Amino acid sequence: MSADSSATGGHIEAYHVAFVVTDLDAAMAEFSDLLGLQWASVQVRDLAVRTPESRQDVALRFVYSSPVSGPCLIELIEGQADTVFSVPDGHGWAFHHLGLWAPDLAEQSTRLATAGAPLVATLGAGPEAAGFACHQLQHGPQIELLDAARRPGLMGWLAGAPSID
Repeated sequence: MSADSSATGGHIEAYHVAFVVTDLDAAMAEFSDLLGLQWASVQVRDLAVRTPESRQDVALRFVYSSPVSGPCLIELIEGQADTVFSVPDGHGWAFHHLGLWAPDLAEQSTRLATAGAPLVATLGAGPEAAGFACHQLQHGPQIELLDAARRPGLMGWLAGAPSID
């Protein structure tokens, strides 16, 4: 993806990589023990995730590494069977997505879908992406566009606030 604002409708900045795991607490402990990562507080969010086929009600349990652990944030998501956050059978984890800030989420999501990277999950009941938008690249992973307006809340949480506002 180009970072050229004329081609993308604004600068898209990568900020995290995400993994789905079968046991969030064990994965956090392993990353801490082996890699020295520190974590923000674990979050739980009830989400109505819209996919092209259905709506999935998900109680998402997740955590991000603290910025003191390095500039590339790690997100761990506790996997849930039969959702967009499932862990493949027989595996304890899987790479899930690369997270990017999108200054105009709806516009960026539409641009990606039009260019051949279909929308696989978002929030909201309307036709446009809301909150976040996961797209499947043809020759790579899923990417998650996160509305850049949510950046202050996420950064506040990573700096020690109890939750993402």
